Amino acid sequence: MDGWNFVRLVHALRQVSLSISSQDIFDVQTCLSRFPELSEKQIIKSILIHRPQDTEIFETVWRILLENPESSTLNNAENETKNPVLEENQDSSGIGGQGIGRGSGGVSLTTRGNSLDFSHITKLVPFSRLEELTSHGLEFEDMVKTILAEMDYYTWINSYDLAFQRGELSEETWYKHQDSRASLVSEIQQRVFTAQVSEENSWEPLVRQHWLIKSLSTLTEKEKELVKSSIRKWARKLAVRPGTRWKNSHRGTIDISQIVRQSVQWDGLLFHLNYRNKIPRASELVVLCDVSNSMAAFVEFLIYMVTCLRARFRKIRVFFFIDSVWDVSEFVCDDDLSRAKQEIKSSGDKVTSGFSDYGTVFRELAENKLNDVSSRATLLILGDGKNNYRPAQTEYLAQIAAKVRNVFWLNPLELEEWNERDNMMKEYQNYCSKVYRCRSASDLQRIVQDVF
Repeated sequence: MDGWNFVRLVHALRQVSLSISSQDIFDVQTCLSRFPELSEKQIIKSILIHRPQDTEIFETVWRILLENPESSTLNNAENETKNPVLEENQDSSGIGGQGIGRGSGGVSLTTRGNSLDFSHITKLVPFSRLEELTSHGLEFEDMVKTILAEMDYYTWINSYDLAFQRGELSEETWYKHQDSRASLVSEIQQRVFTAQVSEENSWEPLVRQHWLIKSLSTLTEKEKELVKSSIRKWARKLAVRPGTRWKNSHRGTIDISQIVRQSVQWDGLLFHLNYRNKIPRASELVVLCDVSNSMAAFVEFLIYMVTCLRARFRKIRVFFFIDSVWDVSEFVCDDDLSRAKQEIKSSGDKVTSGFSDYGTVFRELAENKLNDVSSRATLLILGDGKNNYRPAQTEYLAQIAAKVRNVFWLNPLELEEWNERDNMMKEYQNYCSKVYRCRSASDLQRIVQDVF
């Protein structure tokens, strides 16, 4: 690798919030000169990438800078020529059999079966089409979904799903198809990134996506504001969903239909006006948060999310706990979370041991806190499930699950950590409607879509 490309790579990685020191750069240069027989990419990656979660964004930056001629605005002048194979394929095909793009034939996944050659992916996704969608200002996820729909991806996977359910596919063929499906989506995402970076002539599109997959506990203050801004946007989208119903009221909007019905019964005489108001369909939300030291960073975002979505519930109750439970509902009624944060910091005054005890907490919740909770309520639990080798007392969580309509558990740990010796998730999840990993902003987004 020449020095100019290396400088550009380091600059790009720093632009997407990766920490690279001068010592890291010196170590890379030393290794490149000392071990010329080794892969340049592997040397650079092993030294500059310090956390597993940064591997994906490194691969994306590397590909855009050094492997993708399409992103010409970010490449050297000598790389500005388009790939001849790309140009040839663009002239002969469109997307999804619809004749979209520069070609007229149209190539669809449904006509290719399972033999998908990713070296010719441009037959399915001309770069000109990506540039067109990017110029329309679509978000990353929307672009990916649009491209997949246009290439008949969803028809393709549905046909295989149905064939497997009918027993027409062997397990080997099914798993091969699953691998092809995942690889295809990843390839489309990479190409969308390339188009967005090229269009904006900056690394901002990667920055936006990178903080979505970072752990909430490692976000910078700037990234925290980005997450909160996204939560507000998700809440606004939910606001347009049918989340309320009309109810008779003493004041509010005049109910013309009710007035007409009554006037007919009373020979056309109008005795009094009728009113109605909208009330949320969802009955009640109960939030139970572990605020021990390892959980504090995640609690902040969940409480903010609940605050933004409070209009969808008639009543919201929030409880914090470590080895005992206390009600903090009054602290999360406002957009300003300073009081809630202070309550988390002062939690040491309300506990005895300082270590999480889920069994004791569930017993206290079942016996003392849920007496006046609606049977249609939803319980949202945020916790890592680490019980510090204390009794799980699952019978109390069973009582709680029988009392409310749904129990959703949000766990910030990776799935493999749920089975550690001091973790009770393998027992608690049997009493939950659904269990989610809740580690990043993208996890929060999925939870908002599913639960709310």
